[in-house]
Amino acid sequence: MSAPEKRERARDLDAEQEIDLGRLWRATIARWWLLLIGFVAGAIIGLLVSLGGGKQWKATTEIYLGQPLSPTSSSAISSPPTSLGLATTFVNSETALRYAAVHSGQPTARLRGKISVKPILGLTGTKIGQPAPLMLLSVTGSKAGKTQHAADLLGRLVVDQFLPYADQTITVLQQNVDRDKAQLADVNRRLKQFETAQAALVTSSGNAQAVANYNFLIGAAADQRLGLQNDESSSLQQIAAAQNIEQARIVSPALAVNQGGPSRRSGVVIGAIIGFVLGLLAAVFGEPVAKQVRSHQTTT
Repeated sequence: MSAPEKRERARDLDAEQEIDLGRLWRATIARWWLLLIGFVAGAIIGLLVSLGGGKQWKATTEIYLGQPLSPTSSSAISSPPTSLGLATTFVNSETALRYAAVHSGQPTARLRGKISVKPILGLTGTKIGQPAPLMLLSVTGSKAGKTQHAADLLGRLVVDQFLPYADQTITVLQQNVDRDKAQLADVNRRLKQFETAQAALVTSSGNAQAVANYNFLIGAAADQRLGLQNDESSSLQQIAAAQNIEQARIVSPALAVNQGGPSRRSGVVIGAIIGFVLGLLAAVFGEPVAKQVRSHQTTT
């Protein structure tokens, strides 16, 4: 092919491209409403998709299982309330699942397999040591409020399961405190009577023996009061230890956190873009395809 023929062929190709682009542009302008419909429909579909699915929520509560102390030495003792294995088994029991499901307003099947328990480990030296009586209880679900409520319910169940020992200890100690207070009130009443009677006898020199007897009674009552006060103080300290060390409790309540999934804004934007592109394709290629279909129908 000669050089003039090549230049002529190139000009023909450029002209064809300009004609095609012009035809596409005119088709797009003529059917602009397809682009608008695709844009709006895509945005709506994207919004519905972002609202309806994909999101997962995780609610985690921190639980202190309690650390029972020996009644005689106040040293820690091993017992079921500090067993993380027992707590894990209990949380995943059918009884606990059904209770949490019913009171959080969701099917039991939605919670089954969605509960995880992990110990919070303590550090000893340079390595991770034995698990402390602390655990993280997590529930995963598609509804933030129900997931959070279920985690709180299960955490409360765990605490209630491991409370009896500390509660009984506190009950006994509180009874001791109440008894000490009643006896202290009686001792203070008698002590005041002794002091009043002694003061009336001091003015008379002939009552020296009686005054001495009252001194003995007052001293004995004072010693008894001191012993009761020490016993009450000791019981109050043991109650504080039972409440803060031995007693199980929720350290931090559950809070649902989004674990991912399409956001509402991104769903709308992506849907609108896809709808716009589909509308553009329909506007550009809709008429040629329709012509081919009509032509085929006419020939047949």
